[in-house]
Amino acid sequence: MNGADPATPAVRSPRTHRRGTAARGFSLLEVILSLAILTGAIAVLGEVGRLGLRNAQIARDTTQAQLLCESKMAEITSGITMADSVPATPLENPVDENQINSPLGDGEVAWLYSITVDYTDVEGIVAVCVTVAQDLPLNKRPIEFSLVRWMPDPGLELSAEWTEESSGSEDTGGSDE
Repeated sequence: MNGADPATPAVRSPRTHRRGTAARGFSLLEVILSLAILTGAIAVLGEVGRLGLRNAQIARDTTQAQLLCESKMAEITSGITMADSVPATPLENPVDENQINSPLGDGEVAWLYSITVDYTDVEGIVAVCVTVAQDLPLNKRPIEFSLVRWMPDPGLELSAEWTEESSGSEDTGGSDE
């Protein structure tokens, strides 16, 4: 029995058995490498989250600028505000209290609007351009939105109404039949 019998498996001593299984664990190099990969992945995901938040802020501000611009243009077309050229002028507190405390908010930002009225090639039609922009320094990249609408020249309308009134007052004759 002490001989090497090919049919019976060789019994290893405990010392030999431990050496064969010691290679199953991770080496220090593998642990350090996996931690470096994990740290890099977390850094990339943090940057992606930061860029997503910044783009959400830009989208929110652009939408707000568009709504403010459309509102100011509606005031002009309805006659509440005159269609005269106006340099950069502050808007009256357009932000409500819920938006100031939003998770994306940086606090209240003032908005400026300007109106330019340009004459077109078509007589009696003017191009009214309303521009709304954040009141921030240029290095902060303020959001700006412009809206152009062609409309009848308000000065021409007034003179046409005046001529109708004056011609109507001169006409005193007529029949009631």
